[in-house]
This record gives sequence, C-alpha cells and structure tokens, in this order.
Amino acid sequence: MRLLIDCSVLSVGGGLQVGLSLINNITFDSDFELIIIASHEIDHQISQEVKDKVLSYTCLPKTSGFKKIKLNKKIKSIEEQYNPDLVFTVFGPSYWRSKQKNLQGFALGKMLYPEVRNTYSSRMTMYKEKLTDLIKKWLLKQNSDYFVVETDVVKQRMHQYLAIPLEQIFVVSNSYSPDFEKVILEHRDKNHKLNKELSIFVPASFYHHKNLLVLPYVAKELLNLGLSNFKINFTIPEHHFGWKEILELSKQLGVDSYMFTLGHVDNKKIAFEYLKSDLVLCASLVESSTAVFPESFIAQRPLAVSDRDFAKKLCEDGAVYFDPFDPKDIASKVHSIMTNAELVEVLVQRAHTVLKKNYVTPAEKWQKQKDLLMYLGCKK
Repeated sequence: MRLLIDCSVLSVGGGLQVGLSLINNITFDSDFELIIIASHEIDHQISQEVKDKVLSYTCLPKTSGFKKIKLNKKIKSIEEQYNPDLVFTVFGPSYWRSKQKNLQGFALGKMLYPEVRNTYSSRMTMYKEKLTDLIKKWLLKQNSDYFVVETDVVKQRMHQYLAIPLEQIFVVSNSYSPDFEKVILEHRDKNHKLNKELSIFVPASFYHHKNLLVLPYVAKELLNLGLSNFKINFTIPEHHFGWKEILELSKQLGVDSYMFTLGHVDNKKIAFEYLKSDLVLCASLVESSTAVFPESFIAQRPLAVSDRDFAKKLCEDGAVYFDPFDPKDIASKVHSIMTNAELVEVLVQRAHTVLKKNYVTPAEKWQKQKDLLMYLGCKK
C-alpha cells in the first residue's frame, strides 16, 4: 500500500510524539510504500536511516501567512507525482485537499469544550479563538474524509459539536513512547533527586487551555499551608511570552523563587524529568488525550489532575482530582500528596492497574493504526 503521511503541521507537544512514533514504526513495515512530508521539528528528531528508507521524504521549512499557499502547492505536487492510496494527516486540520481519500487525526479539544473560553480574561482572545475555530471547522470538513481520535469521549463530542457522522470517526487509543518506557525501566530505581526540595513537574506547552497561570496562585496557597520546600518545574522556553507572563504574575504574588522552567525538553530526555519529580500536575481544562497521564503512571509518579471528564475517563482512581479554577483546592490536593507517603503508594499501585486497563502498549497501538490505514487504503 502506498501511503502519504503529512506531518507538516506538527510542532510541539503530544502531536509531535505521535508523529515520531508512527514514522519510526511504519518505516520498517514492508506492507507500506511511504511518502513523508515532515515539519522542521519532526525532521530534527528522526534518523537518517528512516529518511533513506522511504520512497520520498520532504522537510518543509517553517512559514506562516500567505507563504503557506506555496507549500500547499508543493504538497499537492508530491501527491500527484506519487499517487498514494491514502493520505494520512497525523493531526489536522490540513491546509490542502488531497485528491485521494484523506484520514486526519483530531486533537483540537477546545472545539469540543466551548464553555472553557468563557473563563478567559481577555475577550479579544476569546473572540479570536472562536473565529479560528470556524476556519478550522471548515478546513476539517473540506479536507477530510475520515477522522481518527484517541478516546470515545472525543468521538462522541465530535459528533455532538461538529456534526460529523459517527461512522467517519475511528478510535485508536493513546499509548506512550517505547523510548520513554525504556528509559524509565532502565533508570527508575536510581536516585535522581538533585536536592531535598519537593519537585512538582508540569509538562505542558503554554496555551490558554493548559491553565498554567493558575499555578503561581497555587504556589501562594502552598505557602499558606506551610509547605515551603518545593519548586514547580515547567517546560516552556525562557524566551516565550507565556513564561514571561508566569514570571511576572509570580513576582506580583511573591512566589517567583519557587517557579522554574526547563525550557523545551526533547521526547528522548523528558523521562528523566519525570524521574526527578515528586509529583506531576496537569491543570488543563481541555485535552483530546495527553501523554502526561500514561507517562506519570509508567514513571510511578503521583498525578494530580483537573476534575474533567477527559481525565476521569482515562485516570479513574489512579489520580487525585481538583477544581482547576480553585487555587486553594489545587494546593490542598497537592499538599495532601506531598505530605502523605501512604497516599503516594496507593496512587502508584492504582495507576499501574489503570495503565493496563485504559492504555494499549506501543506495539498494540501501532497494530491498530496499521489495521485502520490498511482498511481505509483498500476501501473503495
């Protein structure tokens, strides 16, 4: 089967990890002839062996605005040259319409939780995102024939909010990176603590729905609870405006000495940051799915997470839940974990069970992806 894989819009976060994992699996499967279109970020993290093995490999430069039109023409010319049986946009929406059947991954959670934007302090940002949603909804419906999502919750919400027929939406459960698991298993029993401070790890890019600006208030509340030997570690580049916002707010609240950023952490290295942490915190208001949950479970680190349907479905009793809009509640739950070794042990044990119940292994996920691609590629 000849398959065109479009990774041209993947740049950060879980989507990048999914794209890398797919490419590393499918490249060595003899059932596929591959045409890969990669973003700069994808290109940076895949081997030359992969690039040499596929039928066609193209890395597109970073660009924006009207320059994207030229890139779309280039992608279309590649499709025309190689005539694939199926085009798979790992995560959409794509900005071009393929001639062949098109399968697109969906991870635009805010479309499915429109009420989240009512919490924005900036009405301009809210209206801007709503307009962006309208454009992306049009692109999704215009440029896709089928969709693949990672949970049944997302499938049902896509049907409800985007009016997409259920038979056009397929579910392939999320997993975790085999490289991540390998590092964890090799190093989990070693002491990775650099000092006696309690480390709260927040692996997330800076987006409004990640709710990261609540964390300076959480730090303040932790101090009020008598916990002072802690630090909160982010994964936001130091030059990013989001990190500057967090620091400015932290200084106003007098908690900037507790806030740190590791900057961007490559997928191959992030396992070590989990091992250095005492607790993983996810205050997100919206997720289509996230690698943070299974990665926390594999690393055997307690997880504190927003009390939202997407989290409860995936984490069950393997995490502690908080009201993401209430810094006092978040701090209270974090404090309860940090000061209770028995609770940590119980959470880790439960998480092990939840991981096996709600997540497939990387090999199982790849098999499900392959089955879907082969089915749609042969579908008339």
